[in-house]
Amino acid sequence: MAVGLFFCSINSDVFYAWVTQRLLPTRPPHCVIVMDNASFHKRLDIQQAISKAGHWIEYLPPYSPALNPHFYPQR
Repeated sequence: MAVGLFFCSINSDVFYAWVTQRLLPTRPPHCVIVMDNASFHKRLDIQQAISKAGHWIEYLPPYSPALNPHFYPQR
């Protein structure tokens, strides 16, 4: 899992820099990178950088309440 804390607006340039400088260098080989459908996640050079590093991308469905732990009531 990778987390970034940003104190600015995120756009495709900021995300590309984070992916190439922080995310990819710390991943073991052949990872699946899971992202939501934010438009900047789908920029071609970001997809190519992830693929070139030997990883795969999976995008979450547009609305995924079942993947949210708060979706299920506490018992």
